Amino acid sequence: MILLPRGNPVKESLNPARIDLPGALKKLQAGRFTGYLRFETGPGTGILIYEKGKLVSALFEGRGERSVAEDAIGRIFDESQQGDARLDIYKLAPEVALSIHALLHGELLYQGQDLKLIDIKALLARIKEKRMNGCLRIYAGDRIALIFYDQGHALGFFHDGSLGIETTADTSMSIAKLPGAKIDVLATKNLEELMLTDLQQSVDLTSLWQGARMRQQEKLRRLEEQQGRISDERDRQRRRNVQLFLSETAQKYLGKTGAGLAGKEFERTVKSEGPMTEASLVDFYVKFNKAARMLAGSSAVDRMLEEMKGGVKACLQKDL
Repeated sequence: MILLPRGNPVKESLNPARIDLPGALKKLQAGRFTGYLRFETGPGTGILIYEKGKLVSALFEGRGERSVAEDAIGRIFDESQQGDARLDIYKLAPEVALSIHALLHGELLYQGQDLKLIDIKALLARIKEKRMNGCLRIYAGDRIALIFYDQGHALGFFHDGSLGIETTADTSMSIAKLPGAKIDVLATKNLEELMLTDLQQSVDLTSLWQGARMRQQEKLRRLEEQQGRISDERDRQRRRNVQLFLSETAQKYLGKTGAGLAGKEFERTVKSEGPMTEASLVDFYVKFNKAARMLAGSSAVDRMLEEMKGGVKACLQKDL
């Protein structure tokens, strides 16, 4: 999971499968949007960062996987087509957008350290001594704050709801005091070292989106075929079970001759196409009733048919 403060919300809890994502991203580009888009999916999290209309960063992280740039956009598009992803859009000041870009492509030095066990003064002293570029990430539950550093000096704080970097530490310190608060230490490169090319100029978003849609449609087609095969096999098994039960019941009342007669009448009168239902057996009961009365008395045949109908009903309701 990629831990980032939520920024200033523009839109939240969108379903990207219901959006023309290439068209939406082009609108962000034309509107010189600055901020980031967060895609929460089952396999992982995707982040797209914009700085004044430029798509400067794309990242997708999941269990054991990490992709960037075009690969990340393709992965985000694939997961967005599944229908269960969530999209949140947050506006940021340009300097924060670039700082988060540097953060996501930086190096994680320490992760998930319990704040109660950390000597903060010593940590800050090392950051200053090593003239570190990077950030401290403090989080507890779903609350997150970042403290950015440049050449060992604190630049300011960024937390949920912020638009830019703030100089007051009230919110960040309040998170640090929460039960179970943890801290990560991340080192980043100078912005000058990062390539700030516009990915929308080099990546064909429409082709990526159409490819993702085609793969999803093919996946659904294969799933429907598989479900159809499972359903057909379930119907065949239910038919075999019903036929066996009818033959066994007929043998109980009429002997082997009756069992054979029930099997043959079943094959003649019960259609093999479509799901087996009680209505499918109406014609069987009528014709087998007439044939059975040539082998046994009316009371025995009536009891047999009653047992057959009750047993068939139970058989059809059974979850195979």
